[in-house]
Amino acid sequence: MIRISNIQLFILILLFEVGSTTLFALGIGAKQDAWIVIVLATLIGLILLWVYTEFPNRYPDQNFSEILEHLLGKKLAAPLLILFGLYFFSQASHNFFEFGAMIKLTTLPETPLIVLLYLFIIVLIYILHLGFEVLGRTAEILTPYVILFLLLIYTFTVLSGEFEITELQPVLGDGIEPVIAELHPVVAFPFGEMVVFLMFWHYAAKPQSIRKIAFLAVGLSAFLLTLSLIVMVVVLGTELAGKAEIPLLEVILVINIADIITNLDSVAVFIMFIGGFYKTALHFWAFCLAMTWVYKGTSPKRLLTIVGLIFPLFTVYRFPAFLDQRLIGDELGIYSILIFAFLPILLLVIMFIKKENGSSN
Repeated sequence: MIRISNIQLFILILLFEVGSTTLFALGIGAKQDAWIVIVLATLIGLILLWVYTEFPNRYPDQNFSEILEHLLGKKLAAPLLILFGLYFFSQASHNFFEFGAMIKLTTLPETPLIVLLYLFIIVLIYILHLGFEVLGRTAEILTPYVILFLLLIYTFTVLSGEFEITELQPVLGDGIEPVIAELHPVVAFPFGEMVVFLMFWHYAAKPQSIRKIAFLAVGLSAFLLTLSLIVMVVVLGTELAGKAEIPLLEVILVINIADIITNLDSVAVFIMFIGGFYKTALHFWAFCLAMTWVYKGTSPKRLLTIVGLIFPLFTVYRFPAFLDQRLIGDELGIYSILIFAFLPILLLVIMFIKKENGSSN
């Protein structure tokens, strides 16, 4: 039976939340108040997380498919599981292309994108074939480096003297409306994406600790996201932070300490690769699990290999260019995330109704 430790679950959540979102200026439409957007989105995200962690509390020994069957019956559970699977597949494709394109843009401009994506997917298939525990162990090894590199970026930025704290003023200078307008995309990305962990709670060695671990991981990731955003704003200003493709990379390019510590863009590439790999891997494995459960299969590894090998071709076909990926993500991706992020609330209501009906009989 697959089991991951508390620390591996903590790290997978942290890496999933921090690995990609620290690259971007979340909520920058609210300008200097973007950090307030993240704080408010975190509060909503924690409410959603409470909902997600209520399922393993109530059904500690069941996977998500079994929980759906218990709540909805087999006839409704199967189509809903397929919809969740397609959503996870879409998100995996979105992340897969995004980080492949960013690595090509920043590091390997002469390498065909399809080559980068196939190298990416082969590593992903290999690790997941070894087991979900191996994915957890690799995350355990790599996450400290991601956090260390982020903290070094922040420290070197301060030492470079490019820190303009006045860029954060005035607080709520344009009122609360820009903050509210930017709230739903940040709730969706990254906090709403936590819905994917509904597929993995049954892997936890100690189900009774899931909620505590998840809240700690999301809380720490929210702190790092807020810190990352503040650094982007005070270094680049709100205009450049909002227009830059990869704001964190622009911050890194500013770092220059006595002409010795400079040209640290490889650090951003490392963060890109690790963040993109784990977000893609978790969404893709969730898709494989969902489809396997629907068809009552015993192992998702065959599906992982077959679909994985055609996955780069599908991704390149779906997103002809980086701009297409951004447009689809902004226009459709946010709303699809929100739909599936809030859907478990309805399932939770059904759970409580069934419990009340059961206790009254």
